[in-house]
Amino acid sequence: MIYTHKVLLKKSQIIYLIFSLFLFQSPSFSLNPWGFYAHKKINKLAVFTLPPTLSKFYKRHLSKLEEWAVLPDQRRYILDLEAARHYIDLDQYPPNIQNSTWKEALQLIAEDSLQKHGIVPWHITQVHQRLIHAFNQHDTLQIIKLSAELGHYVADAHVPLHTTSNYDGQKTGQQGLHSFWESRIPELLGEGLDDWIGPAEYVDNPQQSAWNWVLKAHQLVPSLLKKEQELNQITPESKKYSIEKKGKSLIKTYSKTYSLAYHKSLNQQIENQYKSAIKHLGDLLLTAWILGGQSDFK
Repeated sequence: MIYTHKVLLKKSQIIYLIFSLFLFQSPSFSLNPWGFYAHKKINKLAVFTLPPTLSKFYKRHLSKLEEWAVLPDQRRYILDLEAARHYIDLDQYPPNIQNSTWKEALQLIAEDSLQKHGIVPWHITQVHQRLIHAFNQHDTLQIIKLSAELGHYVADAHVPLHTTSNYDGQKTGQQGLHSFWESRIPELLGEGLDDWIGPAEYVDNPQQSAWNWVLKAHQLVPSLLKKEQELNQITPESKKYSIEKKGKSLIKTYSKTYSLAYHKSLNQQIENQYKSAIKHLGDLLLTAWILGGQSDFK
């Protein structure tokens, strides 16, 4: 039997309390909702791509689906193996690694090297398999937790800078580019990311799909680096940055003018990638539900 909504909330509150206590006691951890905005939005909007029975189920737990979207990032501070699950440095891998399964990858490259250079396309498939099992077991808590975390990894796979060792522009003198592309501009776009993008579709081969996403994202790396370099050359330092209030703190960040100019030069690259992430997450949720028995949640 599927757990009731009340049971899910009770269990999730216990887990969240334990995790929150750890964060409160850890001096090395810095809460940063600034970077969490897009992950929560992608998880939420993916629900609206699903068929009525499945969508209705997820809507009952929408707050947790959004809240737990950021757990993988938070877990990086307490689990050494977590970081590699968020990226893949394709420029550090031989071409024959592309489109491989995890088993095939292990035959080509030592696991410690895989962990060093990132495993996101393989980890997406592993989490998806666990989600199918959760649907088979009618385990609501695990369905919501795994769905939320799957959304995080799918979103990361669509960020071009998660596919290169030059992940923050540090190799090209563009330090800070990662959060600029992934967080600053999406927050400025706000409701512009809310367009409905069509119904979810069944995925025949989730592993191949995950590879398609990271390979497509990787193709965008040269253009996003070049466009920021060009804009930087014609923009005075005083116009590139601004001081803004975030909570109780004042922070230095890319100015709104500079951010929107960069966004315009990318020709909707960011919107396209985020909307693809929403669609592809919906596809995987639908596929897991079907393969997990297509429960009616009664």
